[in-house]
Amino acid sequence: MKKYFIYLMPVCMTMACADRSDQQGKTDTTTATVNAAPPAAATAEAKPDADDVPGATPAWADSLIMAYARESSNELIKYAVKDSSLTWILDTTEKRDSAEYMIIHLGHHVEEEDHSNPRFVTDGWIYINTATRKLYEYDVPADTLIPWQKK
Repeated sequence: MKKYFIYLMPVCMTMACADRSDQQGKTDTTTATVNAAPPAAATAEAKPDADDVPGATPAWADSLIMAYARESSNELIKYAVKDSSLTWILDTTEKRDSAEYMIIHLGHHVEEEDHSNPRFVTDGWIYINTATRKLYEYDVPADTLIPWQKK
């Protein structure tokens, strides 16, 4: 009996492992799924209540940012709008000159051809006064805020 057990045990283990590997889901590594959601600047539909979502800009700020992006004199932002790749990220809120501002990065996402190394490239910075809802372009070299007027 022990003799049969010694030969039967490895066969049973092999069959059990083979059956088990067939039950596990197989992963297809030949293709990649890319989220092709439209850029934030191109969407005009209402968002859910952004005040409840951390890091989200309010709807009034989104419309102000879209207006700025369409009329910006910044060549990088113009190109991103034309390319429909413009998006923005709310960086933080900051008190500056006795007012509170939302600091926003305007830019686009890029990655390598093989979809590696995804990153966000900042094309410009804007500040929005949360009390007056006025938008300011940030001049990086001079460290100043330039009021933006809608054309």
